[in-house]
Amino acid sequence: MHLRRTHLALAVALSLPMLAGAGLALARSPVTDTAAAPTTAASANVQPVAADAQRVIPLQGAWNTRTFAGLQGSHGPIPASAFVRTSDLGRLTAADRDALAAAGVTLDIDLRTADEQAQSPDLLASDARFAYQRTSLIGTEKMDLQKMMTTFPDSLGAAYVQWLDHSQPQFKQVFQRIAAERDGTVLFHCTAGKDRTGIIAGLLLDLAGVSRADIVHNYAISAHYLEGQPKDSAMNAQIMELIKQNPEIGRKMAGMSGTAPENMAMFLAALHAQYGGAEGYLKSIGVSEAEIDQLKVRLGQAG
Repeated sequence: MHLRRTHLALAVALSLPMLAGAGLALARSPVTDTAAAPTTAASANVQPVAADAQRVIPLQGAWNTRTFAGLQGSHGPIPASAFVRTSDLGRLTAADRDALAAAGVTLDIDLRTADEQAQSPDLLASDARFAYQRTSLIGTEKMDLQKMMTTFPDSLGAAYVQWLDHSQPQFKQVFQRIAAERDGTVLFHCTAGKDRTGIIAGLLLDLAGVSRADIVHNYAISAHYLEGQPKDSAMNAQIMELIKQNPEIGRKMAGMSGTAPENMAMFLAALHAQYGGAEGYLKSIGVSEAEIDQLKVRLGQAG
């Protein structure tokens, strides 16, 4: 039961684009603000550098849309055509969909829950140019806010580490589906485009042999690219009301709304300590050597 509730709490926290500042203010007392307050998205922001600009795909209706173009792996740079990572695709314009098709996207992997998909349908799912697969990376499908608990992991990094054990069937399904897509560009996304999306990106980049520093930076700049993401979803409204009723939830969720570098650093440290890295992890959850080789081919790291 504890595991189920932990997944529920994480699902709600990670479905939010970025918690609205007004809602978080409701959750803070004067003592909390002047004492050991959680790290917020604003204080955790890491700014992109010049090299990051080549990876951005500007869209009108989606945020934090980026490729891995030029990130240096063990056997050379990752090609731009390998992957696109992004956020909620429920606001895409027709021009956005055309731009993604022009970028070579053939497969859209939606990492959200059924509830999130119902509230903001993925607009690529109904476009015949794109294959679509939805896998709820954190296992749960329905978010019952009335069962929301006040116990959260100590940090997003701790939550990410938990997923390595708790969501193995979902990770296996995602990576096997990517390996099966031999042509075209694979797009993957969640709602905020930073947590579930960030962990899939982290695993792929580690598999490619990208340095830990570059993986952490690639994760940490998401908060910058998400600054303009709308916060007017029905789920966000429900959460803000819940925070009014239980400020403790808001205080803890405040620390889960950004992309502090230490979150990814913690995840990568655990990944290597427990599994020897992404390749060891994928083998341990049942992804075959042939499938892993295909992932490396897509990442430009064959050899």
